[in-house]
Amino acid sequence: MARDLIDREGYARQLLEQVEARLGMPLGRLMVDGPDAALRATENAQPAIAYHSLALLGQLAAHGVEPVAIAGHSLGEFPGLVAAGGLEPLDAVAAVRARGEAMAAGALSGSGMIAVLGLDDETVDRICLEVDGVVPANYNAPGQVVISGSGQALEKVGPLLQAAGARRLVRLPVSAAFHSPLMAGAATTFAAAWDRIPLRSLDRPQVFNADARVHEQATEVRPLMVGQLTGPVRWTQSVRRLQQFAVDAFVEVGPGRTLAGLVKKIIPGAVVHNIDDVSSINAFLETAHA
Repeated sequence: MARDLIDREGYARQLLEQVEARLGMPLGRLMVDGPDAALRATENAQPAIAYHSLALLGQLAAHGVEPVAIAGHSLGEFPGLVAAGGLEPLDAVAAVRARGEAMAAGALSGSGMIAVLGLDDETVDRICLEVDGVVPANYNAPGQVVISGSGQALEKVGPLLQAAGARRLVRLPVSAAFHSPLMAGAATTFAAAWDRIPLRSLDRPQVFNADARVHEQATEVRPLMVGQLTGPVRWTQSVRRLQQFAVDAFVEVGPGRTLAGLVKKIIPGAVVHNIDDVSSINAFLETAHA
């Protein structure tokens, strides 16, 4: 993970040294050498993803690439705050580490998340209301909603979703019911750490998952970042809100290509780029400067 950035990009190496000093952990060795099980643990995966995203953002900024408007998916809202001018990079990674630790400690045994494919948002909402202990967690794209809840509730709701016409139900490889009321304890723990991290008002518009609206003042943003632990990610609505800023391209910055695919489903025909390593940065810069 991020090996080429660490090996070849001076900014990424410098940032990694600063991040490791701030967190007091060998993040780079974990990202490059694993073991995978340790890297996938949410308390480690979250700062690793945040660092990877911030290293890429730094490279783009060094080439004069700046966003018109910003949205992040769940954890991605923290690197988004850096791009929007509200957080310093090291503070963002420290916040995400605290978030990951709180979520790992607050995980309820047996709880989890299921991706529901082939049903509209309203149908998923209605069925979740029929079963205690399960809620919509991610509105990812038309026909793709992730639900979150206790193991018992997920077992009960599955047949109801299938009877309503769900094409497929996919249990996600996560350790807890993220973005649900079952994360209330984690939200309280994270809030205590988050309150100590400096947050400025934003310089650029950022659309937030909680309500798919732009918020600029730190006093508005701070509670939103706590509330996202127990509330849904309104990604479909957030991407559509970004359209109001007359963007001519959507650029996913960070490991993987999931969000680029979701944007294409939300806005058919959208120009979408994915940047997750050195080669994709170079390819994007060639396109941007053509």
